[in-house]
Amino acid sequence: MKNISLYMSATLRDIPEAILPSGFNFRLFREGDEQYWAEINTATKEFTNMKSALKRFESEFMPYRIEAKKRVIILETDEGKPVGTAAAWFGDFNGKQTGRLHWVEILPEYQGRKLGKPLVIKALEILSSFHNEAYLKTQTTSLTAIHIYLKLGFKPVIRNAEDQEGWNLVFSHFQCKK
Repeated sequence: MKNISLYMSATLRDIPEAILPSGFNFRLFREGDEQYWAEINTATKEFTNMKSALKRFESEFMPYRIEAKKRVIILETDEGKPVGTAAAWFGDFNGKQTGRLHWVEILPEYQGRKLGKPLVIKALEILSSFHNEAYLKTQTTSLTAIHIYLKLGFKPVIRNAEDQEGWNLVFSHFQCKK
């Protein structure tokens, strides 16, 4: 499938409870967790190496260190192994500061264990304490994530012909799966 960047937006209300499978829990970012964030994001191929991932974390989150401790979620096993991360972040969308669901990643060996939806819900819970609305950026190749986002109330944002093409690809794929 052609890889096209897409945006989605949602109103932050009626958020369901984030129920994790047994053996996992959430916690917020602590000093030193940037290493885990980088490992997870490198393992999921968001970055080609740890150095690039750490540099991105440093530039994106560390100028807002206090906010990161309230908004960056670590999903871990009961033994304390970090296996996923998401940020209940913020950004400029359509000319106004709003919530942003950002950097949702789960280690490949933990994918398919029903962890993604609760991780997104937990981020939405946190976002709702700061914002009334949220947006996210995804891509046509992230169909599992898009399916979760749609189920949780996110709607496609169509700004131009490329957005329309991307959403047509996504929805034609979902139609084929029925």
